[in-house]
Amino acid sequence: MSVRLFIKTIGAVPAPAFAAIPAFEVVLFRKAFVALRGDVIITLFQCYFFLEVGHTTKIPISYLVYMFVFVNRYLVPKNFTGMSLWPFIILKYKGLKSDKVFLNHERIHLRQQLELLIIPFYVWYGVEFILRLIQYRNRKEAYRNISFEREAYRNEKDLDYLKTRSLWRFLIYK
Repeated sequence: MSVRLFIKTIGAVPAPAFAAIPAFEVVLFRKAFVALRGDVIITLFQCYFFLEVGHTTKIPISYLVYMFVFVNRYLVPKNFTGMSLWPFIILKYKGLKSDKVFLNHERIHLRQQLELLIIPFYVWYGVEFILRLIQYRNRKEAYRNISFEREAYRNEKDLDYLKTRSLWRFLIYK
């Protein structure tokens, strides 16, 4: 699925600037305005990889996922430092907010969750964990061999991975 992307510098632009888009069609994701008919309006500073204002292109809708990162050591399970629950990334320690590799790992999970429409992702993840636990008889080994985790760990250091990642890429890591 693709959308048309219109980049506009928003800054302190008054609300009438968006008069062309009826209010019921717009969903606000923090600083990005997403029109439900498929047109996306994003502030220029969020699209550093586009060169000119008004540039129109087709990009996969999954590139437009915005994450909300927060720290709460009580929500993250024991022996973990963070987790992704779409659209949130929950971290155990404040210092992890600056760890680009770790955040990229979690962004990969957000993309996987979106591709599987969120709930099926968690079902698949749980079933695959149980199967890997039976196979390896070790919780840590089972966790590291889930296809979603294999993809995330293998590509977490490539900070541009999500720009080139194809749909359902985790399937090759079975």
